[in-house]
Amino acid sequence: MGYLSQAVANLLITEQQVRSLSGLPPAAQNVQSASATLVGTLVPEIRSTQSKGTAFVATALPQLNEISSMLSDKIGLPQIKTKMAVVVQEVGQLQSSVNQLATEVNSASQQLFGYFNQLSAIESQISNQMAGLQGQLGNAEGEEEAAKKRYYYLLALGPFGLAGLAVALGLYLKWRSDVNGYQNQINSLNGQIGSLSAMNAATRTLGQGFQGLVSKLSGVKNSVDFLATEVLAIDDDLNENDAPFVIGLKVRAAITEVNTLGIDFS
Repeated sequence: MGYLSQAVANLLITEQQVRSLSGLPPAAQNVQSASATLVGTLVPEIRSTQSKGTAFVATALPQLNEISSMLSDKIGLPQIKTKMAVVVQEVGQLQSSVNQLATEVNSASQQLFGYFNQLSAIESQISNQMAGLQGQLGNAEGEEEAAKKRYYYLLALGPFGLAGLAVALGLYLKWRSDVNGYQNQINSLNGQIGSLSAMNAATRTLGQGFQGLVSKLSGVKNSVDFLATEVLAIDDDLNENDAPFVIGLKVRAAITEVNTLGIDFS
């Protein structure tokens, strides 16, 4: 498996990890869905461009080798020009596809890094909620303890405490319910924070995968651009009837570059 194929495989693995996360807060679920969709949309585009690249290599190599042989055999330039025009068209089409893909991957990478900021904001919001609930819990626990003491005090008074006993019990049960409610909310937020941490880690792994993909595609784009420049230069030389020997050297250099592209697109 070549580097580009491995990069795609890594993205798909991380995408599955992102999709499998549960217990996320609603806002983070939106980021989860968007991140997975981003990868799911992009991967077919990458594979399509890979196919175009490998198809170009399979077609261009024999064409350039034939042109090289024709130059060595001193075949008439008009015939060579006709064959070279086909290569010029093919490399132009490939260059357009690679440029479009590089633009899409760069845009997707920027979107993904924007999700980091969203997750950070969500985490900050939950932390603030947690702090507020902790304060409310502390207050409710204090009120619960005071109500419990009041209830037991009145209970100890026997008949003398009966008048306020029902009210004291109601207050105690009310504050006890509030304490349980705050604790349940805090437990829920703790679970969300755990899921959010896993989401953060998965998204950062996805970001690293995108960085690797951007780097690789940048190299492929540079190679295709260089080859396109070489091919156009050869075409110009043919049109200007330059020395076949010099043109032959450039054709052989282009053949080497096409072979390298075969590796890049794997």
